[in-house]
Amino acid sequence: MHPLERRKHENIAGYVIGMWQVEDLMRAADLDMGIVEERLISSMEGDEEARARMREWYSGIIARMKENGLARSGHLPEVEEVMQELEYLHRALIDTLGDEEYIALDKEATPAIRTVQQHAGGDPEGPIESSLTAVYGVMMLRSQGKAISDETKAADAVIRNLLDRLSLHYRNMRRLPGVSLN
Repeated sequence: MHPLERRKHENIAGYVIGMWQVEDLMRAADLDMGIVEERLISSMEGDEEARARMREWYSGIIARMKENGLARSGHLPEVEEVMQELEYLHRALIDTLGDEEYIALDKEATPAIRTVQQHAGGDPEGPIESSLTAVYGVMMLRSQGKAISDETKAADAVIRNLLDRLSLHYRNMRRLPGVSLN
């Protein structure tokens, strides 16, 4: 089981954000396994077997990123597929199922999502990718020790609520017989 496998089953939005972080780490290492070994694997706690599993996982990610031309930007196909499924589920919860609780969360998060989209110059990909981008951005600011305004913290909270609820619906749908979302 790779490091994000549990998250993939428990919180799909967290999985996507985690994979974005791993993709960025691999890019920071110039998709060079030697650099990944030096910066990430050699300092890992645990036994050699655990390091070997991580080495294999990172190596596979690097190989797929190279295959797909993702050295500078973009996401692995499996991550793109999940994001498309989340966009579809988002629309279905609002337009088809009329999930009132989800619709209320969406209405609360929409102004923050639109702000993210405006800062990005529009977003043809959709509100869920914008939401994921917003949460990832705040996560990066925190990791860099940068100040985060109260307005940004509030926007992050409402967007996270929406993504948490969407992740719950995704997890429940995956449990239905005959439903395959990835």
